[in-house]
Amino acid sequence: MAERIEIKGLDGLLKSLRGLPKAVQGKPLQAGMRAGGNLIRDEARRRAPKASGAMARQIVTRRANARSRRKAGVGEGGEYYTVGVMLGAKRKYANTKRNRRMRRVGKSYRLESDVYYWRFKEFGTKKMAAEPFLTPAGEAKGPEAAQVVIDATRKAIDNYTKETGWR
Repeated sequence: MAERIEIKGLDGLLKSLRGLPKAVQGKPLQAGMRAGGNLIRDEARRRAPKASGAMARQIVTRRANARSRRKAGVGEGGEYYTVGVMLGAKRKYANTKRNRRMRRVGKSYRLESDVYYWRFKEFGTKKMAAEPFLTPAGEAKGPEAAQVVIDATRKAIDNYTKETGWR
């Protein structure tokens, strides 16, 4: 399984954020977290093997769903973003006239660009040495990403206080 890189030292910021109104905890915080994740994503894309370029294109920043956020223990209103390789997901055919005519409605299909082999490159196999690109990207850009999150959050708090007339 992939290593989990956590940014430490943000406890004070998180404690302060929990005391702020919901307007600051929502979208502005999400935007800051995504900006930090995008920094790591860009570095991982730069480090990814470039045989065809497909793997680099599939590296994405995603906001974890509510179930994953609970499982990770981020708490009520917490944010949890991941940077990883997007796999070919299964989708269901939409209920359209064409799909009804072809009797595909309700059936599923797999999206193209399934780069399942990213695990072999990142972690290696018995017969192949590892060529990690995600883990070093997280280690290299982690502190910078934390600073981006802090700066974006501080900017959102300042904007909120100006709008509400606290200053």
